[in-house]
Amino acid sequence: MASQTIEEQFERVEEFTTLLGAAELNAANTWEEQFTADMRANFQRFGARMFLSESQHTTLERIANQ
Repeated sequence: MASQTIEEQFERVEEFTTLLGAAELNAANTWEEQFTADMRANFQRFGARMFLSESQHTTLERIANQ
């Protein structure tokens, strides 16, 4: 599956921001902290037009739900 924008993957942008916020709070190591910080920086730069791969989406969900 090709990368899709936040707009294409989520019905509402708030769903992504909630997922990202939960991942930031639950990041358990330096790699996860850097990953979520990079996601936040890209989101701040590109907004809902930011591309998010399936792998990145899965990783955010894993971090958010640990």
